Amino acid sequence: MSRRVLGALLVACGLITACASDRRGETSEPDPLGALVLAHKATRSAETPALPPTVLRVLVAGDLIPHRPSLASAQAIGSALAPLGPLFGGADAVVANYEAATAVAAELPKGKMAYAAPSGWLPELRRAGLTAVTVANNHACDLDLPGVDATLEGARSAGLLAIGGDAEDPWAPRVVAEGNGKRVCAVGWTTQMNAEGACGKSKRLAIASPMHRARLDAALARATSTCDATVAIVHGGVEYADQTEMVMDLARHTAERGADAVVVHHPHVASPVELYVTRDERRVPLFASVGNLVSNQGESWTPDMFPVLAENRRLVCVNAWTRLGMVADLAFRFDGQKELDWGYHLVWTDNEHARDRQVAVPRITARLLDPDGDKALVAKLSTDRKGPVPLFEDPCWVESPGSEDARAHRCRLAAPVAGLAPSAPKGAKARTPARVKAHRRR
Repeated sequence: MSRRVLGALLVACGLITACASDRRGETSEPDPLGALVLAHKATRSAETPALPPTVLRVLVAGDLIPHRPSLASAQAIGSALAPLGPLFGGADAVVANYEAATAVAAELPKGKMAYAAPSGWLPELRRAGLTAVTVANNHACDLDLPGVDATLEGARSAGLLAIGGDAEDPWAPRVVAEGNGKRVCAVGWTTQMNAEGACGKSKRLAIASPMHRARLDAALARATSTCDATVAIVHGGVEYADQTEMVMDLARHTAERGADAVVVHHPHVASPVELYVTRDERRVPLFASVGNLVSNQGESWTPDMFPVLAENRRLVCVNAWTRLGMVADLAFRFDGQKELDWGYHLVWTDNEHARDRQVAVPRITARLLDPDGDKALVAKLSTDRKGPVPLFEDPCWVESPGSEDARAHRCRLAAPVAGLAPSAPKGAKARTPARVKAHRRR
């Protein structure tokens, strides 16, 4: 790395801290991918000061679940997301999946299996740094049509974009970030719905099975014709398992229809990223599953246990993987051509019930996984070779100490298609794990 670029990186780190302080009222540690984005701005601006590139950074995270009673209050979700404030503050848009319906009554429903959030949840999400929520998921109809309407109205009142839900046109692309005439849009939909009847067929929600693609094709055509970059966000798969081939085939189809990145949630556990090569030679990251962002799942798991009960991975209370989520980090750069620097952050959920079951309402917090401070935790999870262990090995994990050469080759999509797997330095192992492959549509 040249002294010039290194100097730009150091300046960018300082800018990141100042920006986080201005937006959040407190200082924080620099954000690595944000530093790279600002370093690029600083370097390129020095070369062509009159025409600096436009960089729009979008974060897409997984499920927010209002488990009762642990996450039933607005205060609880705000407290849980607080440690991620510095990360969220460095982005132009922050999206997560609102895995719930909104309660219209003063009290949440009792005796009913429903993911119901109080009306104060959505404003608290906005205060925590979110700018948009996906509302098309299998729990959107847990409180029938009134719950859907309350979610859409609550999001609007809180200043949150609702992706995948709208009284008029839920398939309409939503502009999640824009600047200097450039726009990044999101299209979101669910492949499944728990409810039957009117709500399960509601035209307020974007719903399409993996095999019925006409609506999503039309939505993607609208997005790619009117927006400068498109992110597709899909709800689908099988819970507590690797992402299914059916959903991955849908994600590849979505990439072929013009999406620049595809993010999937629903399984409640994360899956490795697939780098897909389209027929027109674009490389598109497919985030097969970003897992949970905040939930009460895995509440009884402690590090002295196996990561998951091998004979029953659906025994959620002791499934550690439900406490590991991903945040897709997409930095779109427009500088004559469109480029994408992508990566992801790993988020770990701390749950007070893991240490003290006597606490009636446990404190739950989501924080960035630290490759050094959480080394023992990563080592424990890595003993489950059927789990998404390659997440720890991929150089696109932003906080990982991975090879900069590997990161540039895999995670910066201005590179040519040829030779996707970086060659390892002499005497060193390649940083691209076997399970994280690049695919090309035949």
